[in-house]
Amino acid sequence: MLSEVARASDALHHLDASCTRDEWHKIGRAAIAAGLTIGDLDTWSATGSNYGGSSDVKAAFRTIKPEGGTGAGTLFRLASAAGWQVGKPSPRPAPAQNRNTEQLRKPAPGMSAADVWIRCEPATNQHAYIVTKGAAGVPLDDLRVVAAGDSLQIAGQSMAGFLMVPAYAPDGELQSAQFIPASGTGMKVNLPGASMAGATFTVGPNVGPAHLCEGIGAAWAVWQATGQRAVCCFGWGNVRRVAVDMRERDPAARLVLVPDTGKEQDAVKIATEVGAAIVAMPTGWPDNSDIHDLMAREGGDVLALLLENATEPPRPAQRLKSVSVFDVMTNPARPTAFVWDGYLPRGVVSLFGAHGGTGKSTVALMLAVCTVLGRPLFGVATEQSTALFVSLEDGDNIVRHRLAGICRSWGIDPVELHGRLHIVDGTENPELFCAETRGSGETTASYLELRNLVQSENIGLVVVDNASDAFGGDEIQRRQVRAFMRALADVARLTACSVVLLAHVDKATSRNKKADGGEGYSGSTAWHNSARSRLFLTRGDNGLLTLEHQKNNLGRMREPLTLEWLEGGFPQVVAEICFDGSRQQGRVDDDRAAALLRLIAEFESRKQYCSPALTSRNHVYALLKSEPAFQILKLKQDDTKRIVTQCQRAKWIEPLDYRSPDRKPHQRWTLTPEGYKFAGLAAPTAPTCANYQDGTDGTVGTRGGAPTAPTTLGGVGERAHTTDGATGGVNP
Repeated sequence: MLSEVARASDALHHLDASCTRDEWHKIGRAAIAAGLTIGDLDTWSATGSNYGGSSDVKAAFRTIKPEGGTGAGTLFRLASAAGWQVGKPSPRPAPAQNRNTEQLRKPAPGMSAADVWIRCEPATNQHAYIVTKGAAGVPLDDLRVVAAGDSLQIAGQSMAGFLMVPAYAPDGELQSAQFIPASGTGMKVNLPGASMAGATFTVGPNVGPAHLCEGIGAAWAVWQATGQRAVCCFGWGNVRRVAVDMRERDPAARLVLVPDTGKEQDAVKIATEVGAAIVAMPTGWPDNSDIHDLMAREGGDVLALLLENATEPPRPAQRLKSVSVFDVMTNPARPTAFVWDGYLPRGVVSLFGAHGGTGKSTVALMLAVCTVLGRPLFGVATEQSTALFVSLEDGDNIVRHRLAGICRSWGIDPVELHGRLHIVDGTENPELFCAETRGSGETTASYLELRNLVQSENIGLVVVDNASDAFGGDEIQRRQVRAFMRALADVARLTACSVVLLAHVDKATSRNKKADGGEGYSGSTAWHNSARSRLFLTRGDNGLLTLEHQKNNLGRMREPLTLEWLEGGFPQVVAEICFDGSRQQGRVDDDRAAALLRLIAEFESRKQYCSPALTSRNHVYALLKSEPAFQILKLKQDDTKRIVTQCQRAKWIEPLDYRSPDRKPHQRWTLTPEGYKFAGLAAPTAPTCANYQDGTDGTVGTRGGAPTAPTTLGGVGERAHTTDGATGGVNP
């Protein structure tokens, strides 16, 4: 008696591995549930005409568990339907492990296709299958019938009386055969041990259009209706290989795929790949219906008309488009346009993150109002255009309340906004994009409405509030995040608008109440990388808000803005306190910046240097925090970092190379002439000779005149790579 595993293996090898992909996967799952291994599946799969190799088998089944949804009973049920009986020989002997389809074991003596064909009788129009198909008059030259009393048995059934259809290799050699019984007396089977991969049988002339059909009945129907060439591929799993072989042999041939109902989508993929036309069955026919069924019901004229109207699927759009380089000077690209100057570029997606409750939704709504009216926000100009605020988190009452407060505070008549500021409440259907597990995901009906609204109203600024509601996928799955961000970028390109996605910070940032190194958003780094500009809003211990520009791929970054939110009002730039005429209107924290500069200069005069290096033990905050004059300023480490950044971007300080007593190269912050002037200090007298001493170990430097900034790579406000390899970033 066979063991359960041997019984399962026996059942598996009674099934045709040339089946459709879905059927193949179902059989594989059932086989694993029955105790078979992936190696067993690979051995069986290699007998199919569409075998993709061991790597394909492993990739398809490596995550399938024996206790999965498909049970072992499915394997035995399918095998029984294919004529399997326990203990009967398998009609499809398995090849040796790791051998290709064409390397199946040699057939037994007298069992080759040629041997069987020779001993069969010529077919006649009276064969029951030909009569059943209404195919009287079809060419019979190569067709044979297994003689009565012949001992040939396949899948437990005698082949006596079966119609034998020879299967020829591309070079014309007899490769295998298919045996077809009279209607109702058995099932079609292929010759054991002889691969069907790439094999065909042609009905009609071997010239003119070639109609690729799944079975011989459909091929006969094509020939009867048109008199043209029809190619039987012995199963849909073999069609692609046949089409590729024929295209390679005759690049100019007109190939026409004739799929059964339900296989049209796969046919489109094959046709697109090889450059073929398609004939699809009319709508309404059940799955697996073919053109023979159509001709039997509607007649040959209807089928001929259908075949005459075979069409090629549309060519896919070019994925990698060529960009001209010869005319970059004579025909320059348009400069980047911004809806909010320097911060929000047009035609792309920007990310605006903040801690919960910081006020990002309010600031974004204020920006939308300013954009509609063409007025500056926080002293930064906007380009007047229509705006759309998509509220996916807060209902209409909350948004309307905020808008009323803005209009009241700024003295705006809401009528001025009518038809130009569009606000939509999407809280009931917030997802613009959804994805399951590790799939790539897809856009939703809400997204489609967003696209239509942006296009119909010619929107210039789109605010999506916020990412956690709009994105219905896994925020750490890069593929899904990028697909969502690309979908928003498609919206931005519709009208060259600026799309601003509001986002929450990650847990670490929220817990530490700051952004770590400029990264503070929740989920995959694809959020940051896919956005062309990033803004980040934080609230300090002193209650002030800081709006940082963390990234800008299309221009230089703007300097941070410090905002105050007064009682009963809305965020605004911190009021300027001018005590000398040198301060720029709107620049923040000037008093503390001037005091900090004076301390840096004082410590530098004592040869105690503040390092720009991020990991240095003598960065600004670490060196000055114990100084009484610094403690009066009540600056936290984050505040210090912000002001140092301001000073560097204002060109009040710059990094300077020097050597420590042990002659190791280092950098320190030093005040520029503008910095000395801003801080109210007299600039030191510049050396009069070409050489200078760095004031530490008496070694002679090589720079003449007043100190200047070292050579750097990168723009102002970014981390600069210095000549000694250290990273000269802004660090308190």
